[in-house]
Amino acid sequence: MSNRRAIVASALEFREMPKDGQTEFAFMGRSNAGKSSLLNRLMGAKVANISATPGKTQRINFFAMPGWYMVDLPGYGYAQVSRSAREKFGRATERYLTERQTLVGGVLVQDLRRDPEEEEDMVVRWAADRNLYVVVVGTKMDKLNRAQQAARRERLNLLYKRKVILVSNRTGEGIDEVRQAIRAVGLKI
Repeated sequence: MSNRRAIVASALEFREMPKDGQTEFAFMGRSNAGKSSLLNRLMGAKVANISATPGKTQRINFFAMPGWYMVDLPGYGYAQVSRSAREKFGRATERYLTERQTLVGGVLVQDLRRDPEEEEDMVVRWAADRNLYVVVVGTKMDKLNRAQQAARRERLNLLYKRKVILVSNRTGEGIDEVRQAIRAVGLKI
């Protein structure tokens, strides 16, 4: 895997998005869930901005992969940006998720220390309604001991009614499992 992945578009409008028809796989989750860190770990390079301030990603970013695009969506929930900016990128994200025909699925990034809320439930329902493949990834496992990790994995598996992959963006634990899940839809990573 090359660790040089180019951002090919940063968009809020459909006219700004790639028009070449390549498959897209989106990364979505609450602001500050560790989505950008996960993207960087998967790509082997710092391509997504990381910040302690929630809401750093405010545009839909498309990264070139071998024959497809890895798409970084703005986080939802609390973000330290103006209300109008939050509404603008929220509308763009919603339109992307409901109308983008090249989207085949995505990764729902969840801080494993918390339970899913309404937004996470909506993502899972939306994906099921569109017959899209969704992988749930629990991040920030380094902040819990092994017993706590096991308990949280069991709880999240129960709440999501599917297997949740736990990852450490710091050590790389679980990253290969996420790659395998992406390969399951025929994408090279």
